[in-house]
Amino acid sequence: MKTHTAHARAAGPHHHDIPALKQRLRIPEVWRALGLTGQPAHVCRSPFRQDRSPSFSIYQDGRRWKDFATGEEGDVIDFIAAARQTGKGEALQHFLELAGVPCQPSRPLPPPARKSPPPQKAEPQKEQAQPDGVNVALQNGTEADRRLVAETRRISPEAVSLALALRTLTFAIVRGFRCWVLTDAQGRCAEARRLDGLPFPECGTLGRRKAHTLRGSRKSWPLGAAVLHRVPGFRTLLLVEGGPDYLAALHFATALERWDVLPVAMLGRGTGARIDPAALELMRGRRVRIYPHNDADGGGVKSARQWARQLHAAGCTVDIYEFNGLQRTDGTPVKDLNDCTSGLDAASAAELHHSLLPPPDLEVHPPY
Repeated sequence: MKTHTAHARAAGPHHHDIPALKQRLRIPEVWRALGLTGQPAHVCRSPFRQDRSPSFSIYQDGRRWKDFATGEEGDVIDFIAAARQTGKGEALQHFLELAGVPCQPSRPLPPPARKSPPPQKAEPQKEQAQPDGVNVALQNGTEADRRLVAETRRISPEAVSLALALRTLTFAIVRGFRCWVLTDAQGRCAEARRLDGLPFPECGTLGRRKAHTLRGSRKSWPLGAAVLHRVPGFRTLLLVEGGPDYLAALHFATALERWDVLPVAMLGRGTGARIDPAALELMRGRRVRIYPHNDADGGGVKSARQWARQLHAAGCTVDIYEFNGLQRTDGTPVKDLNDCTSGLDAASAAELHHSLLPPPDLEVHPPY
């Protein structure tokens, strides 16, 4: 902390320039100065509570933080307030002390009100078969399970962690196979895919299929929309088609550090035109970008336009992102968002980085 003291005092009359101090003393350094357990990272475990799966993020180059599980977020001063369970005024004074700014004597820094739990060893999960119904129990899976999803879907581990934190990803035994399952925390829909990447075998009237929809699912309900019950502050939604594109949307949100967007997914264009009316109410008045599949028969774009009409009627501002012209390195056209996670040619990668996500809504405070 001596470096901060010298720097702050050298700043002369401007040493109470709080924005400048926030630029210099950021959350990872404050985390360590407060003696909190764990390691600050882009996606990490919360230092404030027991957190079995990483659901905490530090972003904007260390200037802001967000707890996906609780909805709490803020800047470095809010971080101190949360860590020490103090008001904003006391947290500001502690921040100035950590920054080396001379100020009025204050009470000694209190010990943490919540004792951070010691690091926990990963507990082996019991491989019990789930009933073939939508209400699957939320399980984080093993580290190997999570790594396998990231590798096979060509997405970042941070995207997998974010899906777990949002309660839209779980692991279960379905139809006798170890699976990753995209689900809804309110039990509206669930779709399983085998961890080994193989299709489900024929069963009764069901043929071979890459994804198995669990009994009782309502495909008119956009996967992820239930997050808005818990964290209503999202003003921009990314509406995609299908489970793999949902994970891809999380991948790009984390890679581009766009914590103001929330991906949601219609699990297949066969859903038709109807979006559940209750989901439309949750989505009402927000900005929505739709990412349809670039199908040869035009069915993906047709469904997207039908969804767009309903969203317009619900007061949403809607646009449709089409993948026309984007190519992979092997010369094949990009058909969906999942194709964009790897193997793009240089021109397509540059275009994707520039245009994939809507511009940030500068008038709305980011929800995480």
